[in-house]
Amino acid sequence: MRPSVDTAIIFSANMVELAAFYQEAFDLDDPHEQDRHRGFQLDGFYLGIDQDEGATASPGSVTLWFRVEELEATFERMVGLGAEVRYPPTDTPWGDRLAAVFDLDGNMVGLARKAPADPRESVSAFGLE
Repeated sequence: MRPSVDTAIIFSANMVELAAFYQEAFDLDDPHEQDRHRGFQLDGFYLGIDQDEGATASPGSVTLWFRVEELEATFERMVGLGAEVRYPPTDTPWGDRLAAVFDLDGNMVGLARKAPADPRESVSAFGLE
């Protein structure tokens, strides 16, 4: 069996604020809470945020990418919550649409809307069959 990524933990001196940012940005349910931890169960993946006043990793050492349906709305919501723009929604030559921001701690967060696997899917999505 091949390994799969199951959990990511972000260490932050501002755990409560950063957890609220992710909760609002992605419209997530209330986090699982412990004294120095907030976490969200996503689709097959757990995103945790741990309180760490002396965070051991510098911001930007890991980038998290999220696949989203409403890329533009999610991007605008994140910017409205204080995220700094890395690059705005952009179409790629391979058909995906990508955007990236820096969260409140300076970690890069990528957003992706994947191109349909079958080009005919995009035709039917727009009623052009």
